Amino acid sequence: MRGTVAGFWLGALFATVVFAATGGTAVDIRVVGTEAGRAQVEQDVDRGALAGLLAPSAPLGVLHIKKHSWGVAATYSETLAAPGARAAGAPDVRVLLTLPGSVTGTNAAGREGRALVWIGLPGPEPAWAEARAVNWAAVVALAAAAIISSWAVRGKA
Repeated sequence: MRGTVAGFWLGALFATVVFAATGGTAVDIRVVGTEAGRAQVEQDVDRGALAGLLAPSAPLGVLHIKKHSWGVAATYSETLAAPGARAAGAPDVRVLLTLPGSVTGTNAAGREGRALVWIGLPGPEPAWAEARAVNWAAVVALAAAAIISSWAVRGKA
């Protein structure tokens, strides 16, 4: 029985390593000007870091959202830059962002409830925030598996 329990935990450890290596996603949203003078929104999901170098554009603004899942926890980061929009004279806007979990770092001007608030478009420095959230369902499942494993090993001893 101990071999079975050890095999289960070895498999769980392997699954966690695979999640950590592959459990992330990134979304980039760019607003660019077209030749006709209109704004165009371009979106990329899980695009490689070098892809922007291969097809560069001069964006009015860029929103980058990244999530990395670690099985029992996830980290989030968000960056908003709008240097082209400010240079083009875009009106100031109020930016609100609500992230899951607890905010671990930000340069937001303030908060409204759980939402982070920036007044106006970001200047030379982008608006950014980072957060960490616990996957409580995974924590409970892991604890239940540990209790059942302990009970099964003691029952056979």
